[in-house]
Amino acid sequence: MPNVAVVEQLGALQLNENQAPMGDVPLAEKLPIGQPDGTTVKISTNMRAMILKKNTPVFKYDIKIIAYFKRDGREIAREISSSHEKGPKKENDKSACSSIYRLACDQCPELSKGFFFYDRQALLYSLSDFKKEVIETTIAGKKIEGFPNFVKAEFKITKVAESFQTSSNEIGKAVNIRPARADVTLLESLNMMASGHALENPNVFTKNNCIHYLSHPDRNIAIGEVRGQGMQASSVGATKAVRVLQGKNPTPTAYLITELKTTLFHPNHAPLLNVFREIRGFATNLTATSGWAREHIQNYKGLCCYSDYGSSEGLENDRKMVKIHSFGETARNQKFEKSDGKVSSVFDYFKGRYEKILKFPDLFTVVVMGARGGRLMNIPVELLTFCDKQIVKTQQMEAKVQADLIKMSASKPQDRKKITNQVADSIGLGNGDGHFFTLSPPEVVEGRVLPKPVILGGGIKPNEKKSCFWNTKPEGPSTDFSIQHFSDGKSLSTWDVVFHESEPLESAVHHLIGTMTQMGMKVNAPNFVCIKNNDLRTIFDNAKKRNVELLMFITKSNREYHKEIKVLEHEFDIRTQDIRFETALKFERQQNTRRNLVNKINVKLGGINYEVESPTFTKDRIIIGLETSQNSTMGDGLICVGFSANMMAKETQFCGGYMFTQRSNDIYGSVLKDIVRDVIKKTCTHPCRVQNKPQELFFFLSGITEGQYSLINERYSNLIREGWFAAVSGGKPISFVPAITIVAVSKIHNTRLYLEGTTGTTNIVAGTVVDKIIVNPVLSEWYMAGAVARQGTVKTSKYTVVFNTSKKWTLSTLLAFTYALCYNHQIIYSPISHPVPLYMAGDMSERGSNILGFHRANYKNEELDLARINAELIRREQWHVPGLVGFESGWQEPDDRNSRVEGKVLLGSRELTTSRTPSRTLSEAGVQITGVVKQNKRICQLPGTSRATRTTTISGIAETPVVGGVQKFSCNFDKVPNVSRGSRKTTKHQAALLLLLPIFFFFPLSCDTKKRNSSEFKKKKQHSHIQFGEFYMKFGSMQMNENKKENSRRRSR
Repeated sequence: MPNVAVVEQLGALQLNENQAPMGDVPLAEKLPIGQPDGTTVKISTNMRAMILKKNTPVFKYDIKIIAYFKRDGREIAREISSSHEKGPKKENDKSACSSIYRLACDQCPELSKGFFFYDRQALLYSLSDFKKEVIETTIAGKKIEGFPNFVKAEFKITKVAESFQTSSNEIGKAVNIRPARADVTLLESLNMMASGHALENPNVFTKNNCIHYLSHPDRNIAIGEVRGQGMQASSVGATKAVRVLQGKNPTPTAYLITELKTTLFHPNHAPLLNVFREIRGFATNLTATSGWAREHIQNYKGLCCYSDYGSSEGLENDRKMVKIHSFGETARNQKFEKSDGKVSSVFDYFKGRYEKILKFPDLFTVVVMGARGGRLMNIPVELLTFCDKQIVKTQQMEAKVQADLIKMSASKPQDRKKITNQVADSIGLGNGDGHFFTLSPPEVVEGRVLPKPVILGGGIKPNEKKSCFWNTKPEGPSTDFSIQHFSDGKSLSTWDVVFHESEPLESAVHHLIGTMTQMGMKVNAPNFVCIKNNDLRTIFDNAKKRNVELLMFITKSNREYHKEIKVLEHEFDIRTQDIRFETALKFERQQNTRRNLVNKINVKLGGINYEVESPTFTKDRIIIGLETSQNSTMGDGLICVGFSANMMAKETQFCGGYMFTQRSNDIYGSVLKDIVRDVIKKTCTHPCRVQNKPQELFFFLSGITEGQYSLINERYSNLIREGWFAAVSGGKPISFVPAITIVAVSKIHNTRLYLEGTTGTTNIVAGTVVDKIIVNPVLSEWYMAGAVARQGTVKTSKYTVVFNTSKKWTLSTLLAFTYALCYNHQIIYSPISHPVPLYMAGDMSERGSNILGFHRANYKNEELDLARINAELIRREQWHVPGLVGFESGWQEPDDRNSRVEGKVLLGSRELTTSRTPSRTLSEAGVQITGVVKQNKRICQLPGTSRATRTTTISGIAETPVVGGVQKFSCNFDKVPNVSRGSRKTTKHQAALLLLLPIFFFFPLSCDTKKRNSSEFKKKKQHSHIQFGEFYMKFGSMQMNENKKENSRRRSR
């Protein structure tokens, strides 16, 4: 009898061999065009068609370089052609490879003639085949610039194992609806050939083989320079990409895309001490705890430096490289134990070991680690030198420098187009290689400006709808609009306005209240509160106890309260609106500013400012957007996934949330199923949405590269189905699955579009789309400008349909659908750059990143526990509307610990079971009696039973303030343990109310049958709970006034 285990293993191996790799499943087919709509316009681009020399072969070779360096009296061998280093160390290895390759060309006859393109690492492309299978040589007795310790190098060329040869005629093979079957050899070689001149230009610094910077400014290019603290200086360059697109010919065409790039760099080979001296406030006697050191350590943490002592002295790029970790004690005071067990100070160690007498022993030291990590060491500042070509990260820049860089990049379309071409020419990207391809002039294509959707505001009368007013003035874009009243203006009864104790500004609030009233909101006068001793927590704590609906902060920008306000908003579950004091001063004369703030407030309260109508909006389609964000304070291992969906009562209303996950190439995979499940469950809590059974799940996914299309097609689509099953059938597969459409949205591409008209080159207008020639040849793809550019040049988004099982879409309807969603932001009266679910998902991811960054000290890298982080920083029942306000299904522990009951609450289709222990979360809470009667705007507690053996059942509706809808609930309480007579005493007006309740709820039954069946009576019946009595549960903490009075009386007795 054969070994069963062995047979099973062999079968599994055979199955794996036969299983197709990821990418072999076809992506979504191109959609039918449909009926194109809109006005045609002429669009110029920054794309140039690459005219390839016909019938020309391209050969691909591997290069292996092993370099030998002298170190500590012996030779060290290292393969630098396949370097695993990062940052400046990797750039140094590339520089060494390039120098060794040029020396090899002088020694090898095969490399002296022909056309070769070397990537400065391990690949070589040639237009001719080598006669030898292997080409080898040894470079010795030569000097390499920057590496004085160089001894020799072994240089070897061999044919690659796969895709050794391709041809200029095979450019169409670079794209395939089955990505795994695409042959990208020619595409890779074109990318290399396009950078050939730039790589050989000594005035060009190349990063990742695709971004080329000018090391020294070109005086012929009319662009300024930005300088930052510590000798930082900007550099101009261009990004380069080669894509195979639809083109104008029957077969696909290769295009070279160049885009302007401006970046700030740290100084090259500058002594660290000299850099610090250029920063205001520096002195040579500062300690690590000084204000200067604490302020600037984050600006230099992670940067690489060369060590200038011992065996590293004079070795240029071959010096020992370290990475800045932090600042430490002074050289005189910092002690450590040497290898012989003796304790020494840093000052004495460098004096005895290296004969270095430090000039500044009372200056803080720099705590460093090796370039690859390792133990920490304290090195004096005066013995470190900056490595070259290090980019300044955004979080390391001063605010003014950031603004200057943005201003320099935000040039007008005609200027940007001209400067981009000048920079490309100066770098060497403006012409072909002269041997394999030539470049055509920038491509000009036909675009369309889509028609605007219908937008309705409210009227003076209830339920009245009025069309918006479109801008007709020449000084503003025609896509701007205005409304006179909100479609659904909410009430704001209890709210606080918070000032800093020395900076009140009550007059600004009166202007804001006037705008609220004008737009249709009902607003009571606010309570004014002051922040004392920078204590925000007390403000929130008091507001929570008083059931405040909104906290509005008006403080000066230098107070920097915003981040803590949003963290406390999340913790206390109270809506907030943070307004800069400087902005509030302008309320009287800036109506648009007031309106934008009022728009935010109404949305945060669950209102609808205006309604966007489009034939593409249907009640049975759930639209979900996903976006990612990583705050610098989160650490390298975590990333926040924000999501947003139309899971509210109205299909055009969106709210969202966020989740944390590990940073990887598959960011969405670990959270997608849970997000889909929760979104569907939330949507199904609204009866009006349940009646229209979801027929389609539509996704906008941001941050997806073309290399991840197979991941979407084969993995994400299955996770979405699993999320559907988890929501509707407890995880069991069922026969019905809604249609699924997944659109990948890219905002970081290099394509630029310019409008060409009678007045020259200008910005394209909002609603401009391009869906042919410069798009993917096998997939439905388009570029769209959702918004106008208030300054600079418009940056469009690229949309690609990757997965689709719906039969309803045409490309034209999909374009109209996407554009209409750009108008639904609700805050500003103009379209935004991306569809609102994607825009809100980005806001949510930023919010989650900031919250985790605020709590980062509680989650160490070595103790990274995603389950714990998501459990503590995310509430499943917390959903955020566009104003970033959420609500929590939690309960504040009652003052009277004995007024608790056990039982279960059925809220819609969800069952939330209570327990004996009070908690903020309803699923764990020992809840006080939750039935509440709302009568004449007065809220009182509905009395329960005082006996442990009695059962109280309450049913009615639950009002969700943020969502703006109602849900059915029922509460079954089995007992009230250990309740004293005094604590459960029924008040007179409560008893009277109980006697009237049967009349309230059974009154409609006394009407005659005809009247009950009339439409007028049905409308009255629907609102009877509002007229006579309403049971509701408020999401968030609930403390009843009557309960407080009773407890107060009991304590006084």
